[in-house]
Amino acid sequence: MNARAYVLLAALVALTVPSLAAAQPAAPVLQAQASGQTVSAAWAPVPGATSYRAEAGVAPNLMLAGYEMGTQTSFTVQAPQGTFYLRVFARNAQGLSAASNVVAVTVSSVQPPPAPPTGLSATVSGTTINFNMTLPAGPLSGILLAAGVVPGQTLGVLPMPVAPQSSLPNVPPGTYYARMHAVNAGGTSGPSNEVQIVVSPSACTAPATPAVQVQVSGSTVGIQWSAVPGVVGYRLDVSAAPGGPAAHSQTFPASQTAVAYPGVPAGTFYARVTAGNACGAVATSADATIVVTGSGGSGNRTPNPPAPTPPNYLPLPNRAAVVDELARLYPGELRNSCRDFGGNNTWLFRLVERLRREDTRWGLNWKRARVGDMSQDAITYNYGPENDEGTLYVHVVDVIGGHCGGNPTPAWINQTVLWSTGAKWTLQPYLQAGFPAVP
Repeated sequence: MNARAYVLLAALVALTVPSLAAAQPAAPVLQAQASGQTVSAAWAPVPGATSYRAEAGVAPNLMLAGYEMGTQTSFTVQAPQGTFYLRVFARNAQGLSAASNVVAVTVSSVQPPPAPPTGLSATVSGTTINFNMTLPAGPLSGILLAAGVVPGQTLGVLPMPVAPQSSLPNVPPGTYYARMHAVNAGGTSGPSNEVQIVVSPSACTAPATPAVQVQVSGSTVGIQWSAVPGVVGYRLDVSAAPGGPAAHSQTFPASQTAVAYPGVPAGTFYARVTAGNACGAVATSADATIVVTGSGGSGNRTPNPPAPTPPNYLPLPNRAAVVDELARLYPGELRNSCRDFGGNNTWLFRLVERLRREDTRWGLNWKRARVGDMSQDAITYNYGPENDEGTLYVHVVDVIGGHCGGNPTPAWINQTVLWSTGAKWTLQPYLQAGFPAVP
């Protein structure tokens, strides 16, 4: 090939094959600034670039960290106080571009904690403390109440609303010393001025007086009282004379307003309930009279149809229609009774109440004869001569087919249970839930 041919070939190659230097992307042009602790940086997209790399350091020639940015062309970060230097590179398949211009940004200060609240004052209304104050300027994330029983002491810290006025209810009687602190992203302020607060014992008013009702079914005594707002609990006292010393006392949480006692001996008794609040103030009901006439045989029964006798243990008539009716009326309660955890016996209690309108030999089953372990889908019928509460002469009816299935179906699954199985008749949880002994 002559010299002229070589020159022509070289010209063609130069026209068709771009140089490697020309294929690399151009350097980005960076802009950056700081506002408080926030540093923002951005650059225009570079033609041919497939990604970008940002670098930061404490000097123009000392870059300490690099970040692959992908295709994004801006970023925002939180930075500590100081001066920092930023630069950006563009990248494509051929590699990195030259560095962008280096931009210095100065974070002049980190947000300081807020100033303390000022002008704190407090007034007392009963057992509620009302606070008033002036909040410091700037966005706040919280207000903290610090208090003790001597000046300057902090026995507890409570979060309070971010507002000039706030209240703290149910404070026990005593003398307190309180301060407020403001909180923002920079930390917690110093204390406000301190105020002395006196909650007088006389400011704690007595709760309302509970009303007591008594139901007696044979030797089972059910006692129920009205719920009293604002109490922490109740005490039940039973005596042998009106207002006399208590022969039996039992305490209950604020959530319980009924109890039942089986096997009470014959006699006349007097029950009263005392409600108490957090201040220690109490209110006691009047005596409710309890008369138990008998404790054995069938003395606790209202007149019923004749009891079935062996071998016909099945209580007649078959009350499957009642079960179906209540299932249609209260489907939500029925499904709730089928939950292994968190369900309740409301639907079952409705069924027992309905059946006892016809025959008070209907009751509940102590499952496996364990007190407190009651089946939610089985009822019992006393077919024997024993007193109802705790009798072992029971006929058991399983009234929910496929008990905890996805769609419980009422059923009437009869099975005779003799005393050897340990199943027992009871009405105690039914009465404790507030249902009547004799509807």
